[in-house]
Amino acid sequence: MDEADDVPTKTLAQLEWQYLPMFEHSPRKAKAIMSELAINPDLFVQLITAIFRPSQDSGVVDPPVENEEHARTIANQAYRLLRLWDVIPGTAADGSIDGAKLEAWIREARKLAHGKGRGLIADQKIGELLSASKIDADGIWPAAPVREVIEAIRSRDLETEVMIGKSNRRDVTSRAYGDGGNLERQLAKQYRDWSEATAFDWPRTSGILENLAKNYDHQAKAHDEDAERLDWR
Repeated sequence: MDEADDVPTKTLAQLEWQYLPMFEHSPRKAKAIMSELAINPDLFVQLITAIFRPSQDSGVVDPPVENEEHARTIANQAYRLLRLWDVIPGTAADGSIDGAKLEAWIREARKLAHGKGRGLIADQKIGELLSASKIDADGIWPAAPVREVIEAIRSRDLETEVMIGKSNRRDVTSRAYGDGGNLERQLAKQYRDWSEATAFDWPRTSGILENLAKNYDHQAKAHDEDAERLDWR
């Protein structure tokens, strides 16, 4: 169906939604529905509305759910999709990001989410998505359009989730006996170098990168201490 010319993208997206669990461990991503999310902020808000309740201070009260079992099924499916989603809005076929499209998508998503009483969780999930950014052509993570939108939106909750999301996306590592925190020290240096390189033009992004560096400093120290205890034994 991917290769067929007569299958609409929305049809593929609907099929991916129905069979979403199959894509969790498949080399073929649920690319149609993830791309649909990246152009449709309303769909994103529908997903977070299905999963999360309105914040208590929002004043928003959802209508009673008619079918609890169906609502749970939809919520589980929506949660699974958001966990898989890594297509940043504004991303072109060549992997570049249109910063204007990205910012427009985020502003609309935040506005819609606020109206549903889900402003906080929207910022968190948007930040988590932005952590999927690739390294830019200038050799710095995240990509420049992502840096620009972080500066423009100015949301601490979004920024915190960029940092957490990036940490969670770290590949599984292995280390030799007695290595301690050498891997983490290398990462700390990388993030600190990026933090210094972005400090002038993207200060909020620089702060995220410095916090990542500090986090890896702490992890390096913990691994050093573990290695020392093992050596003592």
